[in-house]
Amino acid sequence: MYKDFDRANNTHCNVPNIFPSISASIGNYEPQRTIWKTAIYIHAPIRFFIIYLRWKYYREIILDTFGVIVNVAVSLNVIENFSLVGLTYWTSSLNYPLHEVCFKTFIGTSIFYMLITSIMVTQYRRKSHMTRLERNSVKLKWRAFSINVVSFTIAAYFFLRHNRLCEPYVYSMFGFSEYIVVFSNIAFHMTTVYDLERRYIYLGTRGITLE
Repeated sequence: MYKDFDRANNTHCNVPNIFPSISASIGNYEPQRTIWKTAIYIHAPIRFFIIYLRWKYYREIILDTFGVIVNVAVSLNVIENFSLVGLTYWTSSLNYPLHEVCFKTFIGTSIFYMLITSIMVTQYRRKSHMTRLERNSVKLKWRAFSINVVSFTIAAYFFLRHNRLCEPYVYSMFGFSEYIVVFSNIAFHMTTVYDLERRYIYLGTRGITLE
């Protein structure tokens, strides 16, 4: 926003805006694009490793009867992360059709992953009693999921309204809502800190070790 404010806020409607979308502010300009891509590519392997740790955690706490649901949830999380890499590689300005597919896949899989996971850790535990950290984790999951769904619905409304009516500042409201979608997604995944609070990851000469 600081470096390319006018260009980032410009759309096909040519109406005033004050808040760009994430794709517009990052994907279309340098050095933002390179910084964003580098950050995503570097930490993508870590994200997949954490998915593996979460899968092991779910298998430990969720009833064996619902093992298939655990695998479905984890598969959705894997697709979500591949979609994130995809929409980073194919920016909206370089290849909009593929960027759109990756974005829709990311949103769809992330919402269903959050929903299924929240239900699992609430209803299908081996032990009904939860520790304080586990209760906090479940509570935050449901809150982050609810905010994510509401903000995405609002973002979709403003996006469609902007494209149909070309009103001033509507695209900015879409952009702001999109940021809430992203931050609520991040907040949901940050509950992993509570879920895996007794796990330690070490990176050394022998590679990655887990305790």
